[in-house]
Amino acid sequence: MTTTTGCRFSPEAWTGRLCSAYHRIQMITKRVAFATHFQRAFMNLLRNAQFEELSAQDLLLTYSLNSDYLLTLPVYVDWKKAAESNAIIFRRGYSTESQKGLLLVEKLDYLQSKLLQNIFFSLSKPLGNLGKWTNEALKKSTGSPGFQIWIDKLKLWLKEQTYAENSLLLIENYSRGNLTPDQLPDADLPIWIAAQRAVSRYEGFLSPVGPRGRLLRRVLTWTGLIPSLPEATLKSDTEAKQSEGYVRPNFLPRITLANIWEPASREACDNNIWEIIKASFGILFAKSTLQEPAFEELIILYSDDSAQSNEKESSEMQMLPPQLKIYEKIPIPDLPVVFPHKKLSFRILDTVRLDIATVIGLLAYVVNYKFESLASSPSAFLLDLAAFTALAILVFRVTLGYKQTRDRYQLLVNKTLYEKTLASGFGSVYFLLDASEQQQYKEALLAYAMLLGRNKVSSRASIRDMCEQFMYEKFNAKIEMPIDKAMETLLRLGLVVELSTNGSSSSVIALPCPDAYEILKSRWDSLLEHKT
Repeated sequence: MTTTTGCRFSPEAWTGRLCSAYHRIQMITKRVAFATHFQRAFMNLLRNAQFEELSAQDLLLTYSLNSDYLLTLPVYVDWKKAAESNAIIFRRGYSTESQKGLLLVEKLDYLQSKLLQNIFFSLSKPLGNLGKWTNEALKKSTGSPGFQIWIDKLKLWLKEQTYAENSLLLIENYSRGNLTPDQLPDADLPIWIAAQRAVSRYEGFLSPVGPRGRLLRRVLTWTGLIPSLPEATLKSDTEAKQSEGYVRPNFLPRITLANIWEPASREACDNNIWEIIKASFGILFAKSTLQEPAFEELIILYSDDSAQSNEKESSEMQMLPPQLKIYEKIPIPDLPVVFPHKKLSFRILDTVRLDIATVIGLLAYVVNYKFESLASSPSAFLLDLAAFTALAILVFRVTLGYKQTRDRYQLLVNKTLYEKTLASGFGSVYFLLDASEQQQYKEALLAYAMLLGRNKVSSRASIRDMCEQFMYEKFNAKIEMPIDKAMETLLRLGLVVELSTNGSSSSVIALPCPDAYEILKSRWDSLLEHKT
């Protein structure tokens, strides 16, 4: 008979394992509870500071404005890594970003881009006719179902290479009104799950291809091999208040390079070449102002891959993403620049300039180079050495040109992010705390002042309209007043009294200033006594 002493499955060993597992479960429960509590508090902090999750309408606006925004930073996002890092963006308010000066480089780039655009458009008609003829010829020349399946697979492959996986579906559905702007996720919904849902939406609207991909997309669209993207239209959220001039508008002011060059257009100059030249020189050497709609403040949350441990925890164990950054006045077309995993690319204009210079240089070398034997010409060796040296210099210059362009773009991206960073890391939490306190204070003060000035019982809807009208008349600012949050703050402080009238509706009346002063003073004294 064998004893249990030293046995692999002895009761002492099982007891130790059970105790260790019990303590581990307790630690896991505490960590999950702490993560859930911190997440709810953080989401409540975002809501109090009036930060909203980036909606489908914001992304559609980015997609629409990026179509003719020449000053956009040449970056695109690695969406696979963005999904792994649980990147999610919140925004607060809209603004405008201005750029003033002579802007000679930007104006010359615009002229060159228009020249390239006219060249491509002139080539589009024969390409379109060739594509239609090719499609009809393929349909008539073969009746084999296998060949037709191969053609359909080729078109599907081209479509996948030039469009994001769900770009067509999202843009088309939103343009038809089937999608509604997303609100902040529920407090009980984990942030990493909301981030996974958000990244797929970001990828659908923000094209992952670079300039070469966009150029290839246009060429394939002209030939009819792939369908074109549907036109994106923005829906008005304030149609019910069109008659009220103080309501926040559904448009943002914009001044592009195309607007600057309008006085030199053929229509403005009545096709007079001399007038066009004079107007062009006047615009080229005059100070100009560009203005783009921008996000007033953006906050991005994501996890840093370098800070993650090798052992990945389960989704229930994940905490709030450790990386937290806040930016201000990011132009709407430049939204991809705030993502953590982005890659640089070349603009179409720079790509054409560098590629054309490279091709022309290589063609000139190949055409002018002559092969001669050493026996017929003893100096052929020296000529060959000079020719290969010139080729090496050409390759070095071309490589250096690409590197300089890439370094300039990298410097531009880093400078933009550095200048527009409001806070990062734990400083972002302090920023959000201050922003939340200021926002609640301003909302409550404005609502109380409107109630006090009216000096009679009012409904929440009328108070909201009064606040919006006051901000427009006094400060020319069009806002949407969150009256419910302001009323909650005033009711919690005891500065207003809410009276029930008819069922669900209610009216509000403000306490006089002396009574409100005494209430706040007693509340403040109680807080000081509690701390001491």
